[in-house]
Amino acid sequence: MKRVLFVLLLALLAGCNQNVTTVGGGERLEDAPPINVDPNARPLAMPPAAGGEGERGMEGRIPPFMKVFFMHQFVEALYSVPKNSNPNPKWESPLKDPTNGRVWCTDCHGDSFNFANMPKQRIPGQTEVLEKDHEFMVELMTKWVARLNSDEFRAKAKLKGPVECVTCHETDPRKR
Repeated sequence: MKRVLFVLLLALLAGCNQNVTTVGGGERLEDAPPINVDPNARPLAMPPAAGGEGERGMEGRIPPFMKVFFMHQFVEALYSVPKNSNPNPKWESPLKDPTNGRVWCTDCHGDSFNFANMPKQRIPGQTEVLEKDHEFMVELMTKWVARLNSDEFRAKAKLKGPVECVTCHETDPRKR
């Protein structure tokens, strides 16, 4: 029995490389030209849109996973006390049902892509720089508030009424 198993295993291993073509040009890693790295390259940043302009408020400045971090923060502020630097002390959830009627990523992005599957990552250094960029944050949040209030997306049906900047902020950040 052991002999039969051994022969079958040997036949299986011998057949594993039957479709493999060995290619070699005599190259060695040591002889390869040095790699030139552009220290200013941003390979994970969003590319500019057609016409040379990036998405308004983005301009290709941030990697998508950073945008996901802020998206998580934005959605969380709809059902729990906002974590912004100027929270509204009289905050209450703008959702009809903050426990069971939460806004999900798919309410605005469709069912084909769900940011909830992407982890919320605070990247030391990068996150703080963007949080302090007042113009960037105002543009980003204004865009998302407009989407939230839009009839075009499913999120609006979950709201008690229109969401405004002062829903989560004590004072309107656009007037600062």
